Amino acid sequence: MIQCWLIPYPTVSLDSLAKTLEHKECQITTHSPFELEDIDFTSLSPNECPDIMFIDGGSEVSHSRRMCRHLRDNGYKGFLLLASQDSTTKGRVKSLKAGADDLSVKPYSSHSIREKVLEYIELEKKNQSAKKYSFDDLMLDTKEGILHGKGGKQIRLTQIESKLMKTFLKQSQKLCSKEWLTAEVWKIHFDTKTNFLSVSISGLRKKISKISKKPYIHTVRGKGYKLDIDL
Repeated sequence: MIQCWLIPYPTVSLDSLAKTLEHKECQITTHSPFELEDIDFTSLSPNECPDIMFIDGGSEVSHSRRMCRHLRDNGYKGFLLLASQDSTTKGRVKSLKAGADDLSVKPYSSHSIREKVLEYIELEKKNQSAKKYSFDDLMLDTKEGILHGKGGKQIRLTQIESKLMKTFLKQSQKLCSKEWLTAEVWKIHFDTKTNFLSVSISGLRKKISKISKKPYIHTVRGKGYKLDIDL
């Protein structure tokens, strides 16, 4: 059963959305943002921790972004869906940098949110039977979201990090352009002049460095990135 928490700020009502999201494979609960202030998500069992959170901060998208950062800082590794009035590339980048996995531009329809949640449920079903992806000393377990290295070392990835790593592993030793990576992983097209992709890859590199001395993800100047032992 997928757990979905709806997080509306005081000026927002998500009652109709909660009804629309009712599904036999999804449990919907609504929580105040103030309830989340002191939760340490690393201490919660898998049954207690939500799989998805939908945050609507009302007219101030800064509230939603601030909550995203707070949740990530407190150890939340699940899927964060953020409502935002800012549909610009710069605005999307800010939200994704704050920790959001996906955005719904306001005004959104309840059915569009339902489609995203159902898409997540289907993705989770696939992950339950997903094969493990390997290259050299790295092995990604997509079901658990854990990247394994040599000698039993391992580190947990966020959903987006896992998706980005899986994309690199499937394309190992092949050049991946910036445009292709952003479209493949985030399903949207960023202005390649923004630094969002490089920031995301930098974060993934830091995690890889904790389980391996090899750099693996290489920058090919002016072209993109490549997963390889060396260039």
